[in-house]
Amino acid sequence: MRRLPFVLATVAVLSLAACDTGDGKQLRPVDPDSTTTSTAAPTIDTGAVPSVPIDTAVDGAQVAAEPGAAGFRRFAPWAEGAPIDGRYTCDGDDISPAISWSGPPAGTIELAFSLVDESAASGGKPLVHWVIAGVDPADVSLIEGQVPLGAVQATNSFNTAGWTGPCPPPGQPAHVYRLTMYALSQQSELADGTAAQEMLDYVAEISAGSTELTGTYQR
Repeated sequence: MRRLPFVLATVAVLSLAACDTGDGKQLRPVDPDSTTTSTAAPTIDTGAVPSVPIDTAVDGAQVAAEPGAAGFRRFAPWAEGAPIDGRYTCDGDDISPAISWSGPPAGTIELAFSLVDESAASGGKPLVHWVIAGVDPADVSLIEGQVPLGAVQATNSFNTAGWTGPCPPPGQPAHVYRLTMYALSQQSELADGTAAQEMLDYVAEISAGSTELTGTYQR
């Protein structure tokens, strides 16, 4: 009879260990010899992480690529490869054309322009009809026959400071002329009357980008 309370108590503990807690789970009996408690977190499947294109690093962190800026473009009185209006040649008013532009590269300090005859050469290099530098990109355009304030012009292959229009020998096949606009990453700091090839070489060296247009002229 003295063992009855002990037996009843043991039965009660076993009954509690096996009972339902009401949430669909059952209590498990505790191993009295175990002193280890599990702290491992459950494994979670987050699925695939979408990748993004990487452009550069900022303070050591990679950032997603940005869309490119609008293209550097120029607009002149003739279309690509088309005949140049006689107004801009030795047979007309022989004045520089109106030129406008859009989308200079970021960091453009000034613009420069050149016109060379790729069908004729002097000393193994194309004849240079015009080189002008020091043009403010914020001006948006060059006015026909005018030199912007602060701009400088080279002495061209015809020993003239400024513009000398197309004037190929009569009867020859049409000459090809290349008009180039340069976006400069620094100030050119050149003087009026600098030799055309010297100015052209320097402008090309400090150019951050350029855009070109060809035209033809025949007499």
